[in-house]
Parts: sequence; structure tokens; C-alpha cells
Amino acid sequence: MTDYQPKYEWRRTELDENDPPTDLDWIGMDGVLPIGRIRKETAGPTKGKWHWAGWYPKTHMGSPPTPNAGYEATARMATQKVEDFWELSQRVMAPRQRDASP
Repeated sequence: MTDYQPKYEWRRTELDENDPPTDLDWIGMDGVLPIGRIRKETAGPTKGKWHWAGWYPKTHMGSPPTPNAGYEATARMATQKVEDFWELSQRVMAPRQRDASP
């Protein structure tokens, strides 16, 4: 079995200048649009698992699909969950109409 290959760009999350990015926290990007975030849990009952949270496109409207978050054993599996959620959101939600005025 081949590991999942991400379709989108993934960047280390940078919260601010006092919190440098690490390999444990990533944001996925579709061009300039953020698609979701994954981060490795380092403590508690989910220690060692990767939390994923999918974000729906702000360019669309309607009810986003669920679930939009969960836990996976690996970063690749969490990445796939976010990317699948993003693509499903684009299919089931309607694009917002752009203002046609000049």
C-alpha cells in the first residue's frame, strides 16, 4: 500500500513571532485559501495522535459536511481527512454569486 500523497500545499503553522513553527502543527492551503489544520497531540488521552480540522471554502455557502474534525494515527492520514473534507465541501456547497455590478 502506498502512502497518501498530499494534493495541496502544507505549511508549518505560525501563530505569531513568539511561537515559532514546528513539525507538529500544519495548515493546508489551496492557493491563498486555507483548507484546514493538523497538529500532533503531545499530552493527554489523545497523546501521539494527529488532530485534524477541515475548513469549508468561504467562497461557498450552505451547510458544510460533517464531521469536520477528528483524530488519526498519522500526519498523512490526517492530511487526507482535511483534503477530502475540503473537496467534499466544494461539491456539496454552492458557490457564492459574485456581484455583477461594474
